[in-house]
Amino acid sequence: MATGLPTFDAFSWASLLAGRQALVIDRQRSRALDLAAALEEAGAVVTLAPGQAIGADRLREGRFGLVLLALSAEEEVQERLLRQLAAAPAPQLAVLGEPRRHAALRATFAGARIGDLSMGARDLVLFILGTPDE
Repeated sequence: MATGLPTFDAFSWASLLAGRQALVIDRQRSRALDLAAALEEAGAVVTLAPGQAIGADRLREGRFGLVLLALSAEEEVQERLLRQLAAAPAPQLAVLGEPRRHAALRATFAGARIGDLSMGARDLVLFILGTPDE
């Protein structure tokens, strides 16, 4: 992995998202906990929202540098969440969904990173950073 460090020994995984406030919105609790653990291991401070309505409330209450929205199979994106994302101070947005939905998600969330729910912890962090694994 290209870290920009003189040696790989100086690299710290926990520095990748160090101190970033992240909001994970996912109605599937076990998956939400896995996503949160991956981000926390990379240094993020994570707030969980067990659904889009609560996620919209959390966005209104706090400042997040990263919002990760994981959509279950046919889960629709709620208008309330879309309005709050538009009103929020430009957080980085990553949306995870089934590959067949990616085109529609790109149309809904212009500028967001759109990914697959099957990503492991390492791939998720690198996906959010926009860094390929080497």
